[in-house]
Amino acid sequence: MEFCPHGTKLECSKMRSKVPCKKLHFKKIIQKHTDESLGDCSFLNTCFHMDTCKYVHYEVDGPTVQFPKESFSKIESVETKTLGRTNQDTTILYPAQWVQCDLRYLDMTVLGKFAVIMADPPWDIHMELPYGTMSDDEMRQLGIPTLQDDGLIFLWVTGRAMELGRDCLKLWGYERVDEIIWVKTNQLQRIIRTGRTGHWLNHGKEHCLVSMTPLP
Repeated sequence: MEFCPHGTKLECSKMRSKVPCKKLHFKKIIQKHTDESLGDCSFLNTCFHMDTCKYVHYEVDGPTVQFPKESFSKIESVETKTLGRTNQDTTILYPAQWVQCDLRYLDMTVLGKFAVIMADPPWDIHMELPYGTMSDDEMRQLGIPTLQDDGLIFLWVTGRAMELGRDCLKLWGYERVDEIIWVKTNQLQRIIRTGRTGHWLNHGKEHCLVSMTPLP
């Protein structure tokens, strides 16, 4: 279902005629410590301190969307098997696989070749983060070229690393063909403008560089 642009049912009723709105609405979560005069919490449902935060938070007003049972039966009927194909050359849905290691020291040649690579590396953004990051030189030295002879790579980059990402792709032997910009919205379907790191639009969007191996 689609969310109503007016937010709450109260605001919707003020803006609309007597025709009932069939879209989803939000309602305020008012607790003993909530001070409505402060307005909405910048972090909304991602707030880590909702039990003490004095700003206004929201939840969906009414029951969530109920999907028909037949839609789940189709999902359950999908067969998952180990790597390989059947005798009829039918495409098999593989189970998720991953390797937990330090990429700086992994011999990527053991992984084989891939037609599509999606990479969201831990760029060094000069901030204290809860996970380890890689320096610019370590990024450049990643063995990405060994993973692909012909195909596409989707490389997510941070604001500081956009030019570095382009340099890495060129160094790895790729040609940039496009760029995807994901404009993020919050719980209320509004553009994110938290400014939690001092930059109002720093968390409002993400960039993905799309590149491909050059034709022979």
